[in-house]
Parts: sequence; structure tokens; C-alpha cells
Amino acid sequence: MKNIIRSAVAVVATTGLMLTVAPAAFATTSASSASSASSASASARDTDDSFEQESRNGRATLEAEYSVRGDEEEDNTFRLRGALYDGDRRTLRQGGRCAYVEVQIISSGDEDWDVAKRDRLCSYDDTKRFRVTAHDVSEVRVKTCQVKYRGSSTSSCSRWEELDLGF
Repeated sequence: MKNIIRSAVAVVATTGLMLTVAPAAFATTSASSASSASSASASARDTDDSFEQESRNGRATLEAEYSVRGDEEEDNTFRLRGALYDGDRRTLRQGGRCAYVEVQIISSGDEDWDVAKRDRLCSYDDTKRFRVTAHDVSEVRVKTCQVKYRGSSTSSCSRWEELDLGF
């Protein structure tokens, strides 16, 4: 009987010690994992943002969100998802125009703007979705306009909006 009591006391003492040490060890492991994750995310800066833009007369609207994955201008991936809205209810005979968006980028190492996307929507009260993906991007700018149904002459353009890429 004496041995059974000693064994029971030993088990209780050992269990109590394990319950005291285990949470502390777990907390240390969790803290080191969290600090590794935060240092990894700090080295690879990621940017997510959204914006809206209208033509000067308000008849063309762009709603978009974008992300940049990568830590510098030479090694990143830029993605833009947008929806272009045509709010010009006028007919072509009345001078109605289409909604238009233009996205331009400067790739790392370049100095000139390159067109990444031009898109138009010629359907009143409708939305057209589009995507842009580019790599090694250093700058991006967007403008929303109206454009003739046939032709490339833009009008009522917003100002160019440069997107904050986080570097």
C-alpha cells in the first residue's frame, strides 16, 4: 500500500511539473514563430489597396483594387482588378461616348511609360471587368475618360493617378 501511495504522489508531482513547464515552453515556441513570420513579412513587402476614379464629367467610373507582391522594384508582381462603368445615357446621335480606362506602367530599369491596358465600354448602365498583371514594376498610373464609339479621341479625362506601390 505504501508503494501505491508513493507512485500516486510521484505521478501527481510529475504531472504538476509538466503542467507548469509546458505552457511556458509553448509560449516561447509561439513567440519565436510569430517573430519569424513578422520578419519574413517585413522583408517581402506586400501592398493591397483600392481606389475609385471618375472622368471629369462623371459619366465614366472606375472601381479597382490592386496588390503588389515583392520587396523591391526589380522583383515584384503587380495585379490590378477593375470594373469600368459607363454612365453616359446619351445615344450616339446625341453625342454619347463610351467609358474608357488606360493603365500605364514603368518597368524597373526603364524611364518611359508603357501601356499595360486600354479598355472601353460602350453600353449605358453596364460594367466591364478587367485585369492587369505585370512583373518588375516600378510605377503605375491610371486615368479614366470617355472616348468616341469609333475612334481613339478621348475626352473628359481624369488626371493621371499614380498608385502607391509601397516602395
